[in-house]
Amino acid sequence: MSARPAEAAVIHNIRYSRFAGDLRPRWTAVLVLARSSARRALGIRRSAGAKVWPFLLVAAAFLPAVIAVGVPLVLGGIPGISGPLDILGYHEVLGLTGVIVLAYAATTLPSLLTRERRDRVLSLYFSTALSPPEYVAGKLLAAVALVLLVVLGPLLVLLVGGIVIADAPVDYARDHAGDWPRVVAAGLIVALFQTAVALALGSLTARRVFAVGGYIALMLVPAVIGGVLYGLTERTAFLAMNLLYVPIDLAGHVLGAELDEGGTAPVGAGVAVWSGVVLLGLATLLVRYTRGRGQ
Repeated sequence: MSARPAEAAVIHNIRYSRFAGDLRPRWTAVLVLARSSARRALGIRRSAGAKVWPFLLVAAAFLPAVIAVGVPLVLGGIPGISGPLDILGYHEVLGLTGVIVLAYAATTLPSLLTRERRDRVLSLYFSTALSPPEYVAGKLLAAVALVLLVVLGPLLVLLVGGIVIADAPVDYARDHAGDWPRVVAAGLIVALFQTAVALALGSLTARRVFAVGGYIALMLVPAVIGGVLYGLTERTAFLAMNLLYVPIDLAGHVLGAELDEGGTAPVGAGVAVWSGVVLLGLATLLVRYTRGRGQ
């Protein structure tokens, strides 16, 4: 037998070297985390099955606004209907999509935190360019953007659609110029509330199913109790226990909608509940990820 030829030895020059590129500020890491987290929550760059549920809910949230824009566009000349706002107002769209927003927030927002806590990768994040407060900031940005997609998006469809289909778009845009800040403010009111609740619950458990169940229970159980107390006492302040519609009704006040005073919580009670829930949720997040580092 002939001997096998000896393999040539290769020496690899492996060493650490200094980064020679341009250093970007720390806030860019926060934006990158927010973008990647939002994309993953929507199922982007994941399997087709992971995209079905979130995009189905997004489509359902846009449907009322699309119909309101499409009816005068397709039919035209309907007496008393000159634009989408004559069919559905901004607050009416928020009311119609309230349950959709609940399902969407419950199934997308807690997973922004639970997946990484379950996989025990937080130490990897914190060993890089992200500190715990910056990690929380990135997740908050991602969650707010996700909720604005289904809350602010349909409102903008109504507003922009009305301008596009109007007989005099310039005049219509001028007449509704004041709607822009109110629509954005209304979207932020709902988005900040849902974000604070869902992320606070997501920070308390590594199991997504527990966070989702806790979110749904928190939205529904106080609403039922408040409805019973309102029926017994007829005090509208108890309606502020309906955590699903408190931010929607506050958004309605910002939008100038005509609300049923006998069927909605007083503005003061709504503001108090909204502020308390948002502050408590954000405080829970900061405590969990600054003191406990999310563990």
